[in-house]
This record gives sequence, C-alpha cells and structure tokens, in this order.
Amino acid sequence: MQNKAERLIGLATRAGKIITGIELCEKAVKTNKAKLIILARDISESSKKVFIGSGVDTIYVDSKEKLGKCTGKEVRSVAVITDSDFSDAVLKAYLNNDM
Repeated sequence: MQNKAERLIGLATRAGKIITGIELCEKAVKTNKAKLIILARDISESSKKVFIGSGVDTIYVDSKEKLGKCTGKEVRSVAVITDSDFSDAVLKAYLNNDM
C-alpha cells in the first residue's frame, strides 16, 4: 500500500509535473524549473553531489526501485517536481513522516 507522499508523486507524474533522469533533472534545476528534488537513498555519491546544495528542497525515498514505482518507471535515481502546488503537498506529506 502506498502512503500519501507516494500517491502524490504518482499523481504529479500523471499530471506531467515530474521530470525523471539525472540529465533532465539537472537541467531543470539549473533553469529554475525544479521546485522539489526527490533522490533515491541508493543514488551514487557523484550523482548526489549534482543536486545537493542547489538551493532546491530535497527529499529522499528508500531506493531507486521505490522512486521508479512512484513515477511509473522501472528504476529512477532522481526526480524533480516542477509544480509548486505538488511540491508543497509532497514536502508536507514527507515532513509528516508519510513516506
């Protein structure tokens, strides 16, 4: 069963408000389109460094597989939400320990 944050990530994906993949997410961060970064805890250190310290709020999911499942893909290391309303809702659910 999915928790609230995971369901919101899935909803944002279906609404076209999520970008996945390291290169596309890095571009979204650099062009100020990223409102929230979602990293898998098992992302490589070199990839993590690209996103940490970017000034964009960042949350973590347990694994690449879990992030992939949330976004309807097989495996994903990183995703960004490009919509402020979705990012606020996911961040609120995450901070309420609903992830």
